[in-house]
Amino acid sequence: MKQLYVENFKCMDSQNINFENLTVLAGENGAGKSTVIQVLSILKQSYDIHKHPIKELKSLYLNDYYCELGTFRDVLYCESGIDKIIFGFTDFDETKIYFECIEDKENTNNLLISHIINGKEKEKINFVDRLVSDFDFISADRFGPKTFYHVDGNFSTNKVGKFGEYTGLLLSKLTTDDIFINDVNDALKSIFGFVEIVADHIDGANVSILKITNSKTKSLGHKSPVNMPYGVSYVLPIIVSCLLRHPKRNERKGKDSRIIENPIIVIENPEAHLHPAAQSKLGLFLATMASNGIQIILETHSDHIINGIRKAIKNKNILHKNVLFNFFERGEEVGQNTIREIYTDENGFLSAWPKGFFDQFENDLMDLM
Repeated sequence: MKQLYVENFKCMDSQNINFENLTVLAGENGAGKSTVIQVLSILKQSYDIHKHPIKELKSLYLNDYYCELGTFRDVLYCESGIDKIIFGFTDFDETKIYFECIEDKENTNNLLISHIINGKEKEKINFVDRLVSDFDFISADRFGPKTFYHVDGNFSTNKVGKFGEYTGLLLSKLTTDDIFINDVNDALKSIFGFVEIVADHIDGANVSILKITNSKTKSLGHKSPVNMPYGVSYVLPIIVSCLLRHPKRNERKGKDSRIIENPIIVIENPEAHLHPAAQSKLGLFLATMASNGIQIILETHSDHIINGIRKAIKNKNILHKNVLFNFFERGEEVGQNTIREIYTDENGFLSAWPKGFFDQFENDLMDLM
């Protein structure tokens, strides 16, 4: 996805949001970052509920697994002069499709699709189907350490889940894939030092179990995540989701594997419960993953994540032109929010550093002097 257009939705009257292989959404609370993620979430959950191609979709669902936003009136831009919401999607080849939505009088929790613009051609419909078919959203509210994880009927083999709730089951089903499990453990080690996870699934009980060790001392053994560093549990779904979509894994699976072009992973607050050094290393890992055919969208408040990405650029883990920082600035009045695009050069230096863009450390330091 190259661009998203949003009109008359929540805090946005009319806004284009651009994307690259790795896109970072940063800025103040209430400036529109979550709104962008919610548009993608609405499309994904509507596609999953309907279980048919986009061209047959009649409504967009505001309330289900990925987000719960209330009614049409709750999400309509408060100063809109018309009762219409528009979402537009543009692919990297400039394929476009727009959904015009009105209130569903029979069910106000839905957006009734009144018109699809430029969406009659087969390839344009296929673009949006492809966009949501391999989409994983990992929420800021993802599960922390647990002794076990219940597995519900929404499990699929290509998503860790909004809360990371399917991570343990995915790992337990992949225990015979030694290369994948080693890749997961290697990624954890690159962020935390020595860490090793093992997974199991109790057949018939719908329960998956994870165990972790952060010591090479064999007498310590693998313990429940509740007795191990909390940050590991919060990062594990992110790592598993990325590695599941890595091209090398699809190559190992062979010609019969279901390969999706440009899978999308949306991650809220990847920095949760992480030491600053681990945040920086996670930023580097995510940038490296985004250079391998995975489109990653991050919502973050961490300057350490940002700096890890900048280091990845300097180290040539990812091309600087494939990274975009969207800085959301909140206006004084409704409708005055803006999005400033910030790029880097090949050494990771930012094209701009506007007020409010991860400058609080320097501001506090000046106050202390």
